This record gives sequence, C-alpha cells and structure tokens, in this order.
Amino acid sequence: MKPQLFAFVSTLLCVCNIPLASSAYRDHTYLIYEFPNDTWVENIAARSNGELLLSIVGKPQLFAIDPSAPSPRQPVLIHEFTGFLDVFGIAEYQTDKFAVLTGNFSLETGDLGIGSWAVWSVDLTGVEISLQDGDTVSFPGPKITKITDIPAAHFLNGLSLLSPEQQTLLIGDINAGVIYRLDIGSGDYEIVLNDTFTAPVPTPPFPISGVDGLHVRNGSELFFSNFGKQQLYKVAINEDGTPAGPVVTVANTLSTLDEYDDFTFDCDGNIFITTGGGNSIEKISTDGLQQVIIAGNVNSTALAEPTSCVFGRGLNDRNVLYVVTGGGLALPVNGDVIMGGQLVAIKTNTNGSAC
Repeated sequence: MKPQLFAFVSTLLCVCNIPLASSAYRDHTYLIYEFPNDTWVENIAARSNGELLLSIVGKPQLFAIDPSAPSPRQPVLIHEFTGFLDVFGIAEYQTDKFAVLTGNFSLETGDLGIGSWAVWSVDLTGVEISLQDGDTVSFPGPKITKITDIPAAHFLNGLSLLSPEQQTLLIGDINAGVIYRLDIGSGDYEIVLNDTFTAPVPTPPFPISGVDGLHVRNGSELFFSNFGKQQLYKVAINEDGTPAGPVVTVANTLSTLDEYDDFTFDCDGNIFITTGGGNSIEKISTDGLQQVIIAGNVNSTALAEPTSCVFGRGLNDRNVLYVVTGGGLALPVNGDVIMGGQLVAIKTNTNGSAC
C-alpha cells in the first residue's frame, strides 16, 4: 500500500530493463471488473464457496463478487464500517469467518489515522451474494463484531492467520515497521517482530514504509515483504509468532520501479507477488533463485498498480490467480494514466488453493 498520492516523472517509466512475461502465462490475463475512477482496491481473499472478498481504501466498504457468475459480473456490498475511512487486510481464521482491518488513512492528505485502527470479525457462514434486488446479500446476513482496537498502531495493513488451533493472527504495521500477534478470542496483542527487516525506510517519492504483505506458511515460517526496502523475507517462527531463527532475504525486486506489496503461494511453495508501480505480477521460487514476471509490465494498464492476489477456491479456478489493483492512484501508468481499481484474473499452469 502506498501511503500518499505522489506525482512521478514519466521519463523514468522505461521498459528497457523489465523482464518479459513468461510465455506460459502470456495472453491469459483478463478483466473481471473495474470500479469507478479513483477507487483503490487494497486486498482480496477467497471464500470456500469460490466467491471473492475485496477491500476498498477511501471508502470503508467490504465487497463480495462471484467470479464464476455470468458476465457482466457485479460486486455486492457486504458491509460498510461506520466511523472509518478504509478497509485493508483480510484473512480467514475459521471456515467463512474473516478478520478484517479498518482505519482512517487518507489517500488525499496522507494522514495515517494513527490511533484509529481496529480489527473486526466478519462471519459469512451461510451468506450468499445476490443481485436479484440490487446490491444485497442473502439472509442470514453477515455477523460483524469488533475483535479489538489497536490504538498504538500507525498503519495496519498485512494480515495472516498464525495458528488455527490457538486462533491467533499476525498483523503488520507498515509505518511503524512492526508485526503484532493478536489473540482473536481475548483481543490481547503484542509486538513479536521489530527489527531492521521489518523497519520502515525512506523511499522517495514515498514516505517511510516497512513491513507490508505477510503470510504464515505451514505454521512454522513467516514470509513478509518490506515495501520501502523492495525485498521479500522469510523467517522460521515459534507457535507464538516470535522468530525461531534468523531472517533470510528471499528476493529483491527486479526493477527499481517495482514495490513488493502483498503475495500468495501455490501448492509447490512458489510465491506470486504484486509489484505496485511495476504494474505486474512476479513469480518467485521459494528459495528465490528463480524470478520471472508472469503478467503485466510497467507501461501496461492490464494490471494498473496491483496490490494483492489470491488463488481461486472454486471447482474450476484453482489455477486462476485473482489480482486487485489501485488503478495507478499513487503511481499513474506511464506517468499520467489513472483508472478505476480492478479485479483481474490470470490463468496459470499451477495449482494454488487446492493443496
């Protein structure tokens, strides 16, 4: 997530050093839905029934959309969080129960909304979206409860389930550069990682930014990106989320215009990561030895400032990577092209959520 709107010099937007997309994925990218201009779509999660959840920055709204529905597909408003400006991270902690981050970050002014951040539970058990009567959800409606406020937080963004058994989450603060562990049941939280790898750094024309996307893999390893440092890391962790070994650098961005944001894994442990202003998706092997752009490029509007991605969980889309974008609001494509946030599908040759 890019914390402010900034102008960027268009002459920097050069494709001369940008790797080409792998031929295995070329021409397999298609648009599912584009929101109105000036809509930043920040995060995405997949329900067990195949529907997708989308969070919005600048409006405190959580949407659902069925990618398997006949065209034209339309997002349905699941909930609006009164008293907040934005919805950020989304993570499933039980079947069809999702933790959601909200806060008062302002795209217009760059104010981080320090002291406003909260974590919510969105229970979608039995809820199916419907367009028969407009933008509605079927009964029973979603159950929305606040898990806790985190008043010390500067800017909460990354979110991942740590332990299904203990019902704990890990939450990243991109501006403070720390990672919290949160107990969903009690609402108790504490910092479990705060070092030079999570720390924010200045990255002109952006303000300081640190730990961004984060995901726990196999219950014992934490992967996280640092937006400001343009790097992806991993670290072995204990069951309470504290480090069990040294932090290891997995990959550096392929271009100085790329910013590692959120990411996901396929069944083999390959990482699919969004590149922000690079307008692309990069595939990285778990050991970081292989890196390739599989979709988009710095001059393309096919993926205008991607922010998050997830593999499908429906019967027929386990090999489809769904990507949401910010529409170039922070870094316009080619220096001047801004569009509505998108939901884009990329057909891959791998299995994602069917593991």
